Amino acid sequence: MHHSIFESAEARGIFKDERFLYPEYIPEKLPFRESQIAEIAGSLKPLLRNGKPQNLFIFGPSGTGKTVTARYVLRELEEYASKVKGIYINCFEFHTRNAVLNKLCLALGNAVPRRGLASDEIYNEFVHALKVKNVAPIVVLDEADQLIRDKTASQLLYDLLRITELHSIHLGIMLISNIRDTLAMLDDRVRSSLSALTIEFNQYTPEQLKQILHERARNAFFEDAIEKDVINLAAAQAAKCSGDARIAIESLLAAGRIAEKEGAKKLSVVHLKKAFERIKPRALEKASPHLDSCEKEILKIMCEHEKIFSGELYKAYCSRCKQAISERSFRDKINRLAELNILSVRGATAEIRGRTREIMLAQPKEAIIELLKGD
Repeated sequence: MHHSIFESAEARGIFKDERFLYPEYIPEKLPFRESQIAEIAGSLKPLLRNGKPQNLFIFGPSGTGKTVTARYVLRELEEYASKVKGIYINCFEFHTRNAVLNKLCLALGNAVPRRGLASDEIYNEFVHALKVKNVAPIVVLDEADQLIRDKTASQLLYDLLRITELHSIHLGIMLISNIRDTLAMLDDRVRSSLSALTIEFNQYTPEQLKQILHERARNAFFEDAIEKDVINLAAAQAAKCSGDARIAIESLLAAGRIAEKEGAKKLSVVHLKKAFERIKPRALEKASPHLDSCEKEILKIMCEHEKIFSGELYKAYCSRCKQAISERSFRDKINRLAELNILSVRGATAEIRGRTREIMLAQPKEAIIELLKGD
C-alpha cells in the first residue's frame, strides 16, 4: 500500500497555527504601542473629513514594532473608511524612483508594460489611476533610508507631494526607518514640503518582550508543545539584539519547524538555539552592504572587547589602521554605527579627555564576526 510522503503532516505536530509568527501577521491588539497608535491615527484622521493627512516620519531600532504599528493603523482606517487605500512598499526591495512608481501603479491595478516606461510616464499612469479609482492613498515607504540613498529619491517624494497641489488628491506619506537622520539626506526643498511629524519607537524592555512572545506562542503552538524556558530564552536573545522582537518571533517559528522536522513532541531550548544560528539579526543584514572599511575595522576591534571607552577605541583604531582619520570623523563613525543599532553608546555626547563615552556591541558578537568574514 502506497503511503504519501505528506501523511505525517496530517498528524498533530507542535504548531496550532504558525501564521501567528509570520512577519506579515498583524495582531488584533498591539501592546505597549498605544501612544504611537494614537499619534499615527490622529495624523491620518483628516482623511475622514476629506482633508489632507499629516505626513509622518517613524523611526527606531529594528524590531520595535514600527512596521506592524503602521500597518495596524492602516488596516483599521481602511475598514472604517472605504475610500482610504494604504500602499505599503519595502524600499529594501524597491529602492529607486522607477521601482517605487511601478509598485504604486501595480497596487492600484495598473500594471506597467514590460517594455518599460520612463519614470515620468509611470508617474502619469499612477495619477490617472488615482483619479479613476477615486481613492485617498497613504503611501508607506518602509526602510526609507534604503530609498533615500538613491539620487532620484528626492524627485520621487517631490512627485508624490505635488499630487495634492496639482490634482486635489489628498495623499499621505509615511516614511519608516531605523536611522534618526534619514530626512537630513533629502533636498531642503523636499524636506520642507514634506513637513513630516516625527514619531519615535523605543526598544522593548525584556518584560515587554516576554509578554509579546507569550501571546504569539499561545496562538501559534499547542498548549503542551513548548517547554517553559523557551520564551525566556527567546526574549533574552532579542534583548541581546537591542530589544528586537522580530528576531525572537522569527526564532520561535524556525525552532518550531526544526522540532517538527526532527519529530519532537515539544519545542525545546535545544531547538531554539539551533534556530538562533540560522537567523541573522536584521540590523546587520540591512547595514552590511553599506559599511565602509573604517566602520568594519571598528567592529573588528569591538569584537575583542566587551566594552571600551571611546578614547581607547580611537587609539586602538589608529594603531591598527594606516588610513588616519580625525577624532571628529571617528566620532561620526561611532554615531553612525549606533544609529544602525550595531553599537551601543553610553555616557555624555561631548568628549571629555576621550573617556566619557562607553562603547559596547548592540548585536551578538558571533553574528558580527560572521558579518566581517572575508574582510
